[in-house]
Amino acid sequence: MRKSILSASIAAMIGGLGFAGLANAGVHAPAANQATALSINEAGTGHILIVPYFTTQGTNATLLNITNTDTSNGKLVKIRFRGASNSDDIFDFTLALSPGDVWAAKVSQGTDGRSQLETSDKSCTLPSFVATQRNSFPTGRLNPALTDAQKANETREGYIEILTMADIPSAANSDQFAAASPITTNPLFTAIKHVNGVAPCTTATLNTLRTDSEYYDIAAAAALPVPVTITAPTTRTARGKGLNYPTGRLMANWTIIDTVKTATFSGAAVAVRAAGGAATDVNANIVFFPQSDDLVPNAGGTALDGLTADPLLRSANRLATNPATGGAPAAPASATPFIAASYYDLPDLSTPYLAATTDPRAQAQALTAALAAKSVINEYLTTTSIAATTDWVFSMPTRRYNVAVNYRFTSPLSTDSRVYTTWTADYFDATNTSLVNGQICVAADSGAAGVNQWDREETTTSSQFVISPGTVNNVRFCGETSVLAFNNGTNTSSGSLSASVALQNLNVNANEGWVSLGTSGLSSRGLPVLGAAFAKSSAFGAVWPHRYTR
Repeated sequence: MRKSILSASIAAMIGGLGFAGLANAGVHAPAANQATALSINEAGTGHILIVPYFTTQGTNATLLNITNTDTSNGKLVKIRFRGASNSDDIFDFTLALSPGDVWAAKVSQGTDGRSQLETSDKSCTLPSFVATQRNSFPTGRLNPALTDAQKANETREGYIEILTMADIPSAANSDQFAAASPITTNPLFTAIKHVNGVAPCTTATLNTLRTDSEYYDIAAAAALPVPVTITAPTTRTARGKGLNYPTGRLMANWTIIDTVKTATFSGAAVAVRAAGGAATDVNANIVFFPQSDDLVPNAGGTALDGLTADPLLRSANRLATNPATGGAPAAPASATPFIAASYYDLPDLSTPYLAATTDPRAQAQALTAALAAKSVINEYLTTTSIAATTDWVFSMPTRRYNVAVNYRFTSPLSTDSRVYTTWTADYFDATNTSLVNGQICVAADSGAAGVNQWDREETTTSSQFVISPGTVNNVRFCGETSVLAFNNGTNTSSGSLSASVALQNLNVNANEGWVSLGTSGLSSRGLPVLGAAFAKSSAFGAVWPHRYTR
């Protein structure tokens, strides 16, 4: 009998699974062959993968394939779906890939209107039921003022973070055994390695990843947010659990398919690689955290400040304005995080992968700079004779680590609900962001570039966004993952993707052509955007990656 998950929050979904009683988790820095830089890898493999858009709107479903191209080591991977409005965590779990493994899943709309994930894949997951039943996306991190139907809609669009937390080598290491009882084979590797096409997923072994978990680097314990003293050899370290420093080599492909019209769009995830010098494989930090709803120790204080740049989880943050006086508050605005983080909140895109990067804000800033574009160029097609439609997707996966919305700060939400991380305001601040209908909006262009259109015969005009249902506004991205629909009129769902969560319409003069969109951001530094044009007609579906001016 297939079971359903009806929990109201991520914590409720994971709670009650025997994950209680955990100690600490954290980041381990390698002693040698350290990664020294993060970069976008055009070859498509890396330590971190970002899928810019997923959708289950209308009759759409999203297919996801994740491949471990490392044929020697297994990988322990964090997969997190974030919502389109404000990057809220709407579903996450842990995946264990064996060497050369491919994991495949489908995300579709369930009978309750929420996205649901299902897979028949035999790779190990934590929790294990991710691989055995349909899993409805929880809504506990969404705006509590929304109706159930609105919350369900918020789970149907967004983007995906895929993070390699650690390698799983075949050979045991010295932390896994005492001198009196040596072992040579890593039990965790044996538990996740496929045998006749099926991974054993040995419960007793996988349970070691959720109990007695003081996962700290022995040598660098004093420098970590919650230092502990551990004497090797011991099974209480991350390496003692059978984990090793991640060498990347993950790749992912996505497909959006209209299950009724059988139109499809597909593409590859953006890959971020930790590299160092000329070495092919270097050691990034182990960034392992259990798949648990237990609170991170000292989560109400400064523990998270060394692990994430998310301003809702950190103890040091900055508000847009002081709600009491209307003026700018001192930073930090609060010594207590607005959300007490659980282990499942980590790692995220800002959790340091490099031994030399001890401040997650620096990693978030570096990734933002790597993605920042000053303009976006692409084509559009809206020819009525072939029922053509075009939607442009703009995703800003690092915006969350600069500014977020605190839903519990004011009711109803106001501009005072914006919370910023305490860092240099190179890309987002109170002057280029606003809060509209519960979504953070970002001014795309600080100058006069705006939107410029060319048709197929070189005719050029300037246009403006039309925010549904039709009010003319300046160029801005509302929602972390926003969809720009071309010649969509005042429709409340877009033509190619049926998008509605963060939809904007752009009416242009010609049915076919190309557009240059200025994204200069603050002081012409650019905005960290990813995405593509999705064109659909009565005969085909096409994906045209955006071209950027960096």
